[in-house]
Amino acid sequence: MIRNILIRGKNIPFIKGENVLIDHFNKVEQAKKFTNYIHSWEQSNVEIKQIEVSYVYMFGQNVGFVNLIVDAYLNGIKLPGFVFLRGDAVAILLLVNKKMVLTQQFRVPVGKYTIEAPAGMMDEQGDFGGVAAKEIKEETGISIQHNEMRYLQDMLVSPGGSDEVIHLFVVEKNMEQKQLDELCKKTHGAEGEGEQIKLVIQDFTWENVLKTYDSKLIAATAAYYNPKL
Repeated sequence: MIRNILIRGKNIPFIKGENVLIDHFNKVEQAKKFTNYIHSWEQSNVEIKQIEVSYVYMFGQNVGFVNLIVDAYLNGIKLPGFVFLRGDAVAILLLVNKKMVLTQQFRVPVGKYTIEAPAGMMDEQGDFGGVAAKEIKEETGISIQHNEMRYLQDMLVSPGGSDEVIHLFVVEKNMEQKQLDELCKKTHGAEGEGEQIKLVIQDFTWENVLKTYDSKLIAATAAYYNPKL
């Protein structure tokens, strides 16, 4: 199946891959992550000849991840065109009683446990603050208000293969230590998503930040200490 989508006033062939269901193809065309991606091309002078949806991974009824093959040329030379479409995400530098509250969970793509800043993917509403608050509650059990969040900056994660942009926030608050200790004893995570998350509390030092290897946490810390960057 071939349709046309409008990019910079031109009709560009939009192709359904052989193994993609028509219902999933339709949902990709309407998904916020895809419309944002198409919008990102508006200021570019790169020629696009076609876009193919080669694979769609659904989150229930919603579009999760999408593989695109983009036929694009710059100065007549074909560019690498594989795109892993994830969409936007949020990550939070969470400081409670001046210490970092981090999450520990097993990550199948890297085959090991990781320690990270709380984070999550954007939904179709695109409410950064709402998603940040929701993710903190799901992953840590800690409730926060919008006015407790301070925006830091955005970061590209892997622009050679993915469109993902992470919006970084910081939250600084105080809690009763007993309450925090109780949360550390529990397993957290969104129901039905297979998450099994434990909390890790660490001193907020560059040494501890770098030891996590978590790019979200490292970038958020850099932005926290250098707010004018």
